[in-house]
Order: sequence, then structure tokens, then C-alpha cells
Amino acid sequence: MTGCVHCISPPPVTLYTPPRTSPSSASRSFFSFSGDAVHSLYRVRRVTRSPSIMSPKFQIVAAEKAKPLKIMISGAPASGKGTQCELITQKYGLVHISAGDLLRAEIASGSENGRRAKEFMEKGQLVPDEIVVMMVKDRLSQKDSEQNGWLLDGYPRSSSQGKALKGFGFQPDLFIVLEVPEDILIERVVGRRLDPVTGKIYHMKYSPPETEEIAARLTQRFDDTEEKAKLRLKTHNQNVTDVLSMYDDITIKIEGNRSKDEVFAQIDTALSELLQQRNTAPSSLLS
Repeated sequence: MTGCVHCISPPPVTLYTPPRTSPSSASRSFFSFSGDAVHSLYRVRRVTRSPSIMSPKFQIVAAEKAKPLKIMISGAPASGKGTQCELITQKYGLVHISAGDLLRAEIASGSENGRRAKEFMEKGQLVPDEIVVMMVKDRLSQKDSEQNGWLLDGYPRSSSQGKALKGFGFQPDLFIVLEVPEDILIERVVGRRLDPVTGKIYHMKYSPPETEEIAARLTQRFDDTEEKAKLRLKTHNQNVTDVLSMYDDITIKIEGNRSKDEVFAQIDTALSELLQQRNTAPSSLLS
């Protein structure tokens, strides 16, 4: 029986020991094959081959899908909001929501809200909040706005409207303000025309219609006169300070008296930087 034991267990053999200058926990286990050290060696070999030990000690945290952008854009009448909104939605796929368009749709439908709104608009006054707030809230709550993000054009126009939106849980990521001198705004308003067939906006001086046929069918909005434009600008200027104070920390001011491409380049830079911050994938180092 003893002879059999010696056949299985060879005499102690000393193995190579690494220099003391670079000791490791694994090397300290490689002293001899005798006794329990055999089992220790076996265990160490299995551990050193484990992928969990050989792989780098980093855990990559999967980045969450970036939340859709929520943008507000503001400016006086004829400041270029419509043009910039078109460029923004084309590139970023946001849902364009214009409080003015919502109002005009109500007016066109002949609804009670539309009739009341028209009375205020003809006087160059703001439409009461109770008429507009719920229309804007309902549009922001629709599925496409929640999934794709939204671009709210020309709203809120007063601090009370801003507070109402905030109360419903709507807070923008960025508030864009287009600034244009008042004399240029008046000129833009008076010369503005609408093509009722295509919905395209023209300007008799800066962006005239392509053909005489188009020119013949152009219409002018009832509030696009110099008198009403001045009233609207006065109302806008009285309220814009209060609105901006609500979004001061996320506001960027854009000089709107430039070409549409130059204006958009400034906006595009701000939106791209915002998306880049959101799309950065976090990582952590395990201890």
C-alpha cells in the first residue's frame, strides 16, 4: 500500500520562483508538488485561465437612447421663426408646433374659440390664455411629439403662459430668441404674402413669387398691415422680458438680421452640442 502511494506522489520538486522584485499572488503558490500544494497548484491554474481574470476590469454601461429634444423659439412677428423652424425640423425631425397656426386653424373652422381669438388678434392683443393653453398642451401631449421631440414656435408669449406650461410639466431644453431691429420687422411684415395653394410664404421685396400666376393668387394676412404690426410689436416687447426671465439659464440669443443660412448655422451649432452631450456613453472602472 505504501509503495502505491509513492508511485502516485513523487518526491518534492522545487520549481522556479520569480525574483522577489516582482512577486505575485499566483507565484507564491508554485513551491512544490508535495502534499496539499498539488491541489493548490491545480486551483491556481484553473483561476488564471478564467476569462473574468484575464479580461480588463472595465464594465461598459450601455448608453440609454437620447431623449428627444424639446425646443422653444421666440421672436417678434417677421423675425424669421417660420424659416428657421422649417430648417430645424428638416434636420432634427422635431414636431413643429405653432401657436399661431393652431389659432388660425380654429379661426378657419369658425369655432367659438376661433371667433373670440380673431377679435383679439385684429386689435393686436394677445389671445387670452384659457383659449390657447389647452390647445398647445394637447398638441404637446400627442404621441408624435413625445417620441420625436417638439419645436414650439412663438409660445409662450407671456409669463402666465410659461407658468401654465410648466405646471403641465413642459420644460424646454433650449430657448432660442431671434433678435431683429424693429424697422426691419415692419418692412418684413408689410411685404409678406401667402400662397393659399402651396402654403408658401413670399415677400414682395426679399422673396418675390416665381411667376405672375403665383403672384396673382397671393393673399395678405389680415394682421399683416403696418398699423397692426406696430401694435403686435408693442405687445411683444412688453411681454418678452418676463418670458425670458423664466428661461434665462437655457436661453441663446441669435442675431436674426442675417441670411437664413447664417442664422441657422448658429442654431445648428447649439442643437448639435446639446445632442452630443446626451449621446456620450458613460463607462465605469471596477475596483
